[in-house]
Amino acid sequence: YTRPAEYRGWTVPEVLLSGHHAEIEKWKQEQRLERTRRRRPDLLGDEG
Repeated sequence: YTRPAEYRGWTVPEVLLSGHHAEIEKWKQEQRLERTRRRRPDLLGDEG
């Protein structure tokens, strides 16, 4: 990740700055699930 660590007052999560591709993918998946949990909890069934 070659962008600034902070942009317009928003800080980039440390995992994205780490360069560890497996950890980044894990973080992205967690973010996807959290977004779905907030917007469409009915889609997750027992996971949500």
